Amino acid sequence: MANTKPNFQKREKQMGNTTSKVQNNWGWFLALGILMIIGGSTAFFAPFMVSLVVEVIVGVFFVVAGITMLVQVFTTDDGWDARITYLILGVFNTFAGLMLLFRPLEGLMALTLVMITAFFVNGLLRIAVGVMARPEAGSGWVIFGGAISVLASIYLVTVYPEVSVTLLGIVAGVSLVSEGAGYVRFAFGLKNGVSVAV
Repeated sequence: MANTKPNFQKREKQMGNTTSKVQNNWGWFLALGILMIIGGSTAFFAPFMVSLVVEVIVGVFFVVAGITMLVQVFTTDDGWDARITYLILGVFNTFAGLMLLFRPLEGLMALTLVMITAFFVNGLLRIAVGVMARPEAGSGWVIFGGAISVLASIYLVTVYPEVSVTLLGIVAGVSLVSEGAGYVRFAFGLKNGVSVAV
């Protein structure tokens, strides 16, 4: 019991040193945030190009995942059920990735449809969570946010497939700007010694 206090003080000192190092590097977080904001803002001026970049990244991810699963067909020791599962998933992922890479317009349409569906489902879930949370404070805002997502997805369906060439780029731009703003706020929080979530 007598040795507990020195160990605790040692750990506390190490945590303090780690926090101090992070605070001293606040400028790097600020630079990262600014770069993300600039990149996100640029996406608004060339959403089609950004959409293509996002599609290529997703396509490469699918191909790599598919090839990895196909390799597991020959390397796994989990039996034939697992081999067949890896084979099916590997062929599907590889095919989907190659389609995204070599048929970009069709790929954009498919990804946009998936995103619109995700908006709609997310909106419905948020509405359900908000309704179940009533009459808790803030539940009305959760329902409102969910309704906005549902309405936005319905609108996007009405302008589909024309929206396919820009939606991914716009969403990527919004995401980068919001994430960048979070890092800027985090950096100034570190500078001023205030705990701020990204």
